[in-house]
Parts: sequence; structure tokens; C-alpha cells
Amino acid sequence: MLDNISLCYNRGVKAFDDIFSYLPLDIRESLDALFSRYRFTESQRLEIVKDEADLRQWRERSFTKLADYEAIDARKDGRKGEAYIAAMREYMRRLRSSETDYSSFDPASHPRIKHGIHDIDKPIILGRCPCPVDGEKTRCCNLRTMDPIEQCAFSCAYCSVQAFYSEGEIHTISRLKEKLLAMDVDPSVWHIGTGQASDSLLLGNDKGTLSALTAFAEAHPNVIIELKSKSGRDVFQHGYPRNIFFSWSLNAPTIIEKEEHLTASLEERLTDAERARDKGSLVGFHIHPMVFFKGWEEEYPKIAEEIERRFSADDIYAISIGTLTFTKAVLKKLRQRGAESRVLEMELVEAAGKFSYPLETKRLMFRTVYDSFSPLFHDDVFFYLCMEDPSLWPDVLGREYPCDKAFEEDMKRSYMAKMRKR
Repeated sequence: MLDNISLCYNRGVKAFDDIFSYLPLDIRESLDALFSRYRFTESQRLEIVKDEADLRQWRERSFTKLADYEAIDARKDGRKGEAYIAAMREYMRRLRSSETDYSSFDPASHPRIKHGIHDIDKPIILGRCPCPVDGEKTRCCNLRTMDPIEQCAFSCAYCSVQAFYSEGEIHTISRLKEKLLAMDVDPSVWHIGTGQASDSLLLGNDKGTLSALTAFAEAHPNVIIELKSKSGRDVFQHGYPRNIFFSWSLNAPTIIEKEEHLTASLEERLTDAERARDKGSLVGFHIHPMVFFKGWEEEYPKIAEEIERRFSADDIYAISIGTLTFTKAVLKKLRQRGAESRVLEMELVEAAGKFSYPLETKRLMFRTVYDSFSPLFHDDVFFYLCMEDPSLWPDVLGREYPCDKAFEEDMKRSYMAKMRKR
């Protein structure tokens, strides 16, 4: 028992040090003075330093500068530290629970420094979607994943890729075509996504990635290969096999400008999707991750309007909707990095082992977007919620699935029908 207590204590101290050491000197000095002034538990100290890291990223004032020390010091019950914590929590609650205001937020871009693009000799392994197993907490389509590129040169503030791969360089798989053609693909595999570890179109065909995936698609005509991107890189001078689908992650212009640094604009992404469509490819869109900010209810419906203006339902194999979701590892990485961002200025509610918006906020946002599409699109395009609680499905999309397998089978039926029409 003592060993377990010691282990938890040491982990807490390390978590504190990992964030505290990345804070600027003036904030560290203010916190040192605070910790000398009042008594806090280790967990309270960690909470304080996490909140100060968040406030710094949001460009909000440090609570060490706002606290009513006179009122706290006047307490006679010996609970001055608890009083400070209570006041800080209320301050953070007010900031997190309201729509994030970007009107006066002009963050500096923080490009992630890359030392180059390097081939690595490793096998191609099919992974799986990072949803929890069996869909008790989310509905999962059982997407299989493939990582021909590892790490991304874009600089999205909420990016999870940075938590799992070395930030210093981008890796590409050597002899990719040879390895792909040598793969023994299980007959149950029908949908493979390549956009989990990087942007699928980040390098275009500069390293032969698209040529290799084209050869793989031709060798496996019943397997759909989905390339997901936020780029506007035109790789559509020619067509691709009909089982290669291209999708774009779309966001509100405010979020693209303030949080998705170095990526293509919304206009550039949609123009690229038109090029893909014009060369005969099916396209998809992921309105994801939605952010609850002042103006969201105007900007996100306009995305739906633009999609319908530019594309027919027959052009689109799917539209997914989802929002910000963070693991503890990603939260730690974002706080350590300290880049100016307001993506964490939100209510962080536990969701399937991760942290996200409350369900009522999601329900409002998702329903607003879905209702912005016409009945024709509702009938002829496969809409789904990406990594979201099953209880949201009937309220947002008017349908639900009893299990992951039913969701996967319905998606497969829809995708294959669209592909056969192409």
C-alpha cells in the first residue's frame, strides 16, 4: 500500500514539474510566492499550474494577479488555500462555460520545426480507429488505419499527432509500393484511412506515396482507401482508381485562421475537392473538430451551404460531424508547448476516457449543422458522428445503431453503392 501511495505521489510531482518547468519565469515566480503564502496539497498545486498554463495559452490574465488576497487572508478558519482554489475554479468555470471569443485574439503562428523528411524502413501495419472497443461509449465504424507518413508539417493547435511522434522530423516508409503490394489483406478489411498519423496529401506524390497507394488500390478493388486532408495541394491532374476516396476536414474560417495554422483556407480545401470530383473521384467531408466559439452558429451552417452549392449528393460518399476531444497525453503536450491558442478554453468533461464538451453543447452544435443540409442530402449522403456518444445519434441524425457492427455494415453498404455508381 505504501509503495502505491509513493508511486502516485511521485507521478503527481512529475506531472507538476513537467508543466511548471515550461512556464515563463514571471509566472513561475508568482506561483512560488503563492505556494509559500498558502498551504496546498500536491493535487491542488497541480491543478493550479495546469490552469495557469491554460490561461497563458489563452492570453487571459493569470489568476495570481486577480485573486482577492485581502479577503482570503482575512479568513480565520485556516482554509486559505481552499479559498484560493474555490475562487480560481469559479474564474476558470466562467471562462470555460461561455462561447470562446476570438474577436480580439490574434495568436502568433508557432510552426513546428522539422529537420527534414526521412525514409524509415519499417513494415506497413494496419491499425484500427482509436475509438473505444465495442462502441459502448462511442459508435465506431471499425476504420482500419495505415500510416505511410508519420508526423505533420501543419500546426493545428489541437493536434494529437504531436503527442505520438517525434516533432523534429517527418517519416515516410521506404519501398512503400513494394511493401503495400506484398501485404496480405484480410477479407474483412474494406475501409482503410491514411490520415491518422499525418495529412494524407501533405507531400502530394513527392515521395511516391500516391503512386504506391494507387497501385495498392488497383490490387484490392474491393477495399476503399480514404485520403483525408486539410491541404489545398492540387494532385488532381489525372484521375485515380474509383476505390480511392478523398476527404477534407472542414472548419469555420475563424477556427482555420486562429487555430489551424499553415493549413489551406476553407475555399482552397473546397476547390481541391472540386478538382477531385471533376477527375471522377468521390469526395467526403469531415466537419470536425467543431469549436464552440462566438459566431459558430453562423459560420458552420455556411459550410453546409457551400457544400451543397458546389457538389451534388452523388459526388459525396459521406459527411461526418465531430468536435474537440483530448486525451490526457495530448492535454499535457499542449500545455508544455505553450503555443497561443484557445482550444482548451472549453468545458473539459470526461468522455469515453477522453475530455470533450458536455453532451448538451454537442447536441446543439451537431444538430445545427445537420439541419443546415437539405432533405435531399439527408436522404442521399451518409452522415455520421465521429467518435461521439451513441445517445447523440437519434437527437442529431434521427437514427441510431444498436452496436458497432450495425453501424459498420450500414456505412459499408452506402460506400459500396456510391463506388459502384462511379
